[in-house]
Amino acid sequence: MKKARLYTLTLIGISIVVLIISFISSTYLYHSAKEKLCNSKLESGEREVREISRLLEQQLRSGLSKEQVIHNLQISIENTDIKSDFICMYDQKGIELCHPNPALVGLKIKEDNSQVNRTGQKEFKPLSAVLEQGEKIGGIRTFPNNPERKSEIININPVAGTDWMVASHANLEVLEEELSDLYLQFAVSLFLSTVFISVCCYIMIRLIYRKYESVFDLEKEELNYRVNELQILNLQLNSNQQKLQNLTYDTIEDDKSKDSETPKKRILTYHKDELIKLDIENIAYVLLDTGITYIYTFDNRQFTSSNSLDEIMKWLDQTIFYRANRQFIININSISSILLYGKNQLKLIIKPDSKIDIIISKNKVSEFKNWLDQ
Repeated sequence: MKKARLYTLTLIGISIVVLIISFISSTYLYHSAKEKLCNSKLESGEREVREISRLLEQQLRSGLSKEQVIHNLQISIENTDIKSDFICMYDQKGIELCHPNPALVGLKIKEDNSQVNRTGQKEFKPLSAVLEQGEKIGGIRTFPNNPERKSEIININPVAGTDWMVASHANLEVLEEELSDLYLQFAVSLFLSTVFISVCCYIMIRLIYRKYESVFDLEKEELNYRVNELQILNLQLNSNQQKLQNLTYDTIEDDKSKDSETPKKRILTYHKDELIKLDIENIAYVLLDTGITYIYTFDNRQFTSSNSLDEIMKWLDQTIFYRANRQFIININSISSILLYGKNQLKLIIKPDSKIDIIISKNKVSEFKNWLDQ
C-alpha cells in the first residue's frame, strides 16, 4: 500500500512540475508569437501599399487618366474579403476613392471616426488629420467612438504626384482569433505531451526501483534477523548477569575447583607508587594501551599492573571474565548492551564507559555467544 502511494505521489509530482513548466513556456511563446505576428503584418502591409502606390504611379505616367486608374484599382479590390485584411484608397480630404465595399466609396472620414498611433509612439492622431497631412504611417487604428468596431493594423502610403493615400487594413480581432486557435491546438498537444512524459517518467522510475527493490528487501530481512539475534543475546546477557548475582560465594568456589588452575580472589596492582590489593570481583575490565596494562573497577578507578593480559586472564574466573580482543578483558557484569557493528561484528557498551570501542570480531562472535549462554 505504501509503495502504491509512493508511485502515485511520484506521478503527481512529475505531472505538476511538467505542467507548470509547460504553462510558463506556452504563455511566453503565445505573447511572443502575437508580437511577431503584428510586426509581420505591419511589414507586409507596408510593402503592399508601397507596391500598389508604385503601380498607380506607373499607370499615371503611362498616360492613363486619374479616373481610369481609380477605376482599375476599384475593379481589382471590389468585393474582396474585408473581415481579415483589405486595401482601400483615400484622398487627402478623407474621401474614400476605392473600397472593397462599393457602398462606402465617396464617403468622407470624419475627424472623430478613428485615430492612429505610429508604431513605437504613444501619441494618437485622428485618421483625417493623417490623410490631410499626406503622411506615410504604420501603426494601430482604433475606434474610440465605436466600441463595436475592433482595432486594426494600418499602413498608409501616399501616391507621388497625387493627393491619393493607399491604405492597408488588418483586423486585430481576426488575427487574435487565428492565433488563439493555434494556441489552443498547441495547448492540447502540450497537454498530451505532458501526460506522455509524466507516464514515461513514472514507468522508468518504477522499472529502476524494481531492479533494486529485491536487493533492498533481502538486506532488510537480513538486518531484521540480526536485530532479533542481538535482542536474544542481550536477553541472555541479562539472564546470565542475574544468575551470577544470585550465586553464592560457595557455589562460585565449587565451580572454580573444577578448573585446571584455581582463579585468584585478588591481585596486586599499582596506583602511582602505592601497591594495592584489589579484589577480583571489583574489576570491571582490563585494558592494554600503549604497552601498559590498566585495570578499571566498577567505581571507575584506574590501576596499573606489570602483568600481561594473558597472565591476568589465567587468574580470573572465565565464566565471569572474557577476553574480548587483544586489548580488553571484560567482566560480564560490566556489559550494559550489545550492538551490531559493521558486518557480522558486535560492539559492547560497558559501564564504566571505555574511551576505546570494544569490538568482537566476526571470528569470535560464536565463541562470545557460547560464553554468554553458559
